[in-house]
Amino acid sequence: MSPRKRLVLWAPVALFLAFEVYLSSQSRLPGLGFSFPGLDKLEHAGYFFLTGLLAVRAARFGEGWSRTKTAVLLILSAFLWGCLDEIHQSFVPMRSVEIADLLADTTGVALAVVFGEGILRRTGLDRTIR
Repeated sequence: MSPRKRLVLWAPVALFLAFEVYLSSQSRLPGLGFSFPGLDKLEHAGYFFLTGLLAVRAARFGEGWSRTKTAVLLILSAFLWGCLDEIHQSFVPMRSVEIADLLADTTGVALAVVFGEGILRRTGLDRTIR
């Protein structure tokens, strides 16, 4: 695969992760205007599900990785990213370390690995990079 195609595939993943670093650097996060118990975990899982979809697209349809390789590398990467993010947040005023956030991040990517390929095929987004 050409370096240009690889950049086009992985740049959205990198941008989502960079924005996540920005958000986790903030002492206060913008709200949705409503709240309920566990909403923040749902936000974590949703954000990482979208990030995971972009990564599945790049890995499966761009790089041609097997399902197993995609699953192992993306879920392990999500877990390690979540660990680093929680460590980072421990240095941000008014932020705390929560194992549940790490689990929500990893779960979001795991769900993208399980359902992402089907979603991408049904929406036609698997063909946009060939």
